[in-house]
Amino acid sequence: MVRGRLRGIVCGSLLLFSAGCDSELGPLADASGFSGVIRFKNWPSADSVHDMRIVVFEAYPSDSAGILATLLAGHGAVYPAIGVKFPSFVDSLPYTFTTTNGTNLQVGSYEYVIVAQQFGPNVLADWRPVGVYPAVAGSFIPAPVRVILHHIIPGIDMQVDFHNPPPKPWR
Repeated sequence: MVRGRLRGIVCGSLLLFSAGCDSELGPLADASGFSGVIRFKNWPSADSVHDMRIVVFEAYPSDSAGILATLLAGHGAVYPAIGVKFPSFVDSLPYTFTTTNGTNLQVGSYEYVIVAQQFGPNVLADWRPVGVYPAVAGSFIPAPVRVILHHIIPGIDMQVDFHNPPPKPWR
């Protein structure tokens, strides 16, 4: 009698708790990052666009000589090639920059978020900013982006006007 009642309580509890779950426990490695749209204007000639990437820095870079060291030390991250097949230029391009798409993006704050253009053949030196995530639309004042654990922050949109690029933050 007691065993039958105990079995009934255990089975009833299992049914009650399982009915409240509508999904499994999600993966512990859900992506973190941000997404948005890059809008392009005034494309240059095809021979001056070798590559373009989104690049993020924890701190505003003040010296171009330290950029590679900053990235290698993990204080910034580089998005894989943004997907424009040159010279097939586009007006806009959606992107999602996450901790799981082959980058070293980490959870934390990034003070400087840019679109960088490789304008010459030297992959280590021929880069310049051509777009920035702005604090105010239409300005070149950078806004920070905070990457939050297990969230993709939407709306990190950038404007690239090749006739009016942002100033280089370094000398």
